[in-house]
Amino acid sequence: MDNRLIEQLADLAESFDRIGLKPVICGGLGIYFCFHKAEGQAREMIQATTDIDLMLTEMQVLDQAKRRAIADTITDGLGYVVREGCEYYQFTKEPDRELDILSPPVEGLEVDNFRVKIVRSKLHGHITPEACFIEDGLRTVSLREFLPDSEESGGLEVQVPSPTNLLLLKLFAFNDRDEGQRLDPERTQAHAWDVYVTIMLTDREDYLEGQDFLLRHKDSEIIRIARSIVSRKFNTIEKTGWRRVLESSDFYSDHNRWDKEAMLDEARRRLIRWFDIKPGRQ
Repeated sequence: MDNRLIEQLADLAESFDRIGLKPVICGGLGIYFCFHKAEGQAREMIQATTDIDLMLTEMQVLDQAKRRAIADTITDGLGYVVREGCEYYQFTKEPDRELDILSPPVEGLEVDNFRVKIVRSKLHGHITPEACFIEDGLRTVSLREFLPDSEESGGLEVQVPSPTNLLLLKLFAFNDRDEGQRLDPERTQAHAWDVYVTIMLTDREDYLEGQDFLLRHKDSEIIRIARSIVSRKFNTIEKTGWRRVLESSDFYSDHNRWDKEAMLDEARRRLIRWFDIKPGRQ
């Protein structure tokens, strides 16, 4: 991962630390941090990214003083400026630094045009309904090992979603771009790729944690939709989810098609098993 992006994240983490918060990082960078100690070929397949996806949680923005402090930190303290046409939820900063703001639905905050208005005319979050359980199972990661030469990074920490929450985000993002007016094969390929990487980097402990998560929220509409997406679009390697991965020239380019399909089939079996909720598990 680009060291400049990690340094950008360290600046964000330091500023959040001053107001008593830890930034929750999603997207490609979130996957990278979630599995930074994982083993396996898929570790090398984590996609490089140029931006930070910052998820503002309900706990962080319910309090008016905290959400104003977050807005001031981003726009004043860190000097991010609004991207034209994406007012108050996408920001840029020289040189070539980007920050996207996401948010689950938050009771009491206005939603308009797919945006949660966190601080009116200053900070919005692109509404992400599938992030409604984002605070369940958050993992804390120290930045020390990623910036070993920086004394300032020693005590800085960020949080990343659990593997199940990462899968929910990517499954919904894939589905959003896989049909209708928002159809975008390039975007769906990127999201399907992240589904593959995420499920292949999980271990048994992650799986058991995921089963507990799904049992807690088994009656949720979000979980029902996620399971439907898996069933309709990832249940065979001929379906669009895995086909998008197979279409990528970067997917194990030195392997033949049979080997590639075998790898996808392993991911398919893992994903189906992951979302097969087993009520009797203790």
